[in-house]
Amino acid sequence: MKYTIKAGVLYKNESQLALARIKSALLGPQRKILSIAGELLLTADARYLDESKASSGDVRNREYLLTDNENQLVGSARPGYADGDDPNVVGWPICRMPRVDHANIVVNGEEYLLTMHNSQNYSLINAHNSEVLRIMHKGIAGGWAVEDICGFVPEIICGIFIFCRYIEQENEFLIV
Repeated sequence: MKYTIKAGVLYKNESQLALARIKSALLGPQRKILSIAGELLLTADARYLDESKASSGDVRNREYLLTDNENQLVGSARPGYADGDDPNVVGWPICRMPRVDHANIVVNGEEYLLTMHNSQNYSLINAHNSEVLRIMHKGIAGGWAVEDICGFVPEIICGIFIFCRYIEQENEFLIV
């Protein structure tokens, strides 16, 4: 199935039918995934596993969460450093943050690997090493092309897209 995400709305390509939309909070990482009618489907958020280590900058202390209306966990992701950038192996660089390029995801009990090939191309691989979802930026046209091989429901596709954006934010180097 092929979709397009543009301005936070997920469209089915064949019919241009809007299926779900992403609404951001004014502050913070929380995002709400809504039906087109405005009904809350899922909530995405990022949290620290250990609040005492929140200022450490280590992404392994973060977890991304997808919860339903009843606050039940639907999916989660744990970001990880790129090969050759793990601070436990190479130390913390002085001039930049170590690059984050993947997250281990669990959605509805299934395990996946979300890989950021660059800031505009992502792929989701299942436990059998098969690509089940691809998200690609559409360049100057704007928006994102989504190819779903697995048959995810629209709100899960939106949640995985939000996880992609969280990974990208992990690579931002803030200067204070």
